[in-house]
Amino acid sequence: MLYQETREEVLKYAVKCLENGLIHGTAGNVSARVPGEEAVVITPSGIPYDTLNPEDLPVVSLHAEIIDGNLKPSSETPMHTAIYRARPNVNGVVHTHSMFATVFSILEKEIPAMMPPSSAFAPVPCAPFQIPGSEELAESVVKTLGTDHLACTMQGHGQITACPTLKMAYRGAECVEEDAEIAYWTLMAGRMVGLPADAVAELRRRALKGQAV
Repeated sequence: MLYQETREEVLKYAVKCLENGLIHGTAGNVSARVPGEEAVVITPSGIPYDTLNPEDLPVVSLHAEIIDGNLKPSSETPMHTAIYRARPNVNGVVHTHSMFATVFSILEKEIPAMMPPSSAFAPVPCAPFQIPGSEELAESVVKTLGTDHLACTMQGHGQITACPTLKMAYRGAECVEEDAEIAYWTLMAGRMVGLPADAVAELRRRALKGQAV
């Protein structure tokens, strides 16, 4: 029962990603750090999330070694575990191929902070392209996230959020997609103007403290 609660939480948000159009099929992955353990629960590879039970979710070490479970962990496990090793304050990670965030990733454009509450996760930088599932991609994402970004895109590959809680990471995936869509349409209209930097910093501070934005 050590991992049950974390497994239930990861599956809950993976299904929410599917239901709300952030993930299509199995093209995305969700993970959470197990409280008090050097372990991570992550969605399995290639199996629709709405067909899973919590106990089906694999548990891996912070170096991507399988600890528990019979299913193969997501192919992006190296990226998730690299983030957890680099950012002790991160406890939830969500990776999706949502439409407008992916468009910005293909354009290699930073997603600016357009409006609250999306601005709490922006600006969203873009990590250079690397082969999916590779250690090189993991290194690229960790470098792009740095010490304080809550989200980034991966060139030609979608978006990833890395936050203090899995609930916040899921909310971040929604917010980044919303921000990207607004930015896209204002760019098409000919004038994309984001929020002032000081406002973005304040909104992020509030988000990290758990305050509504």
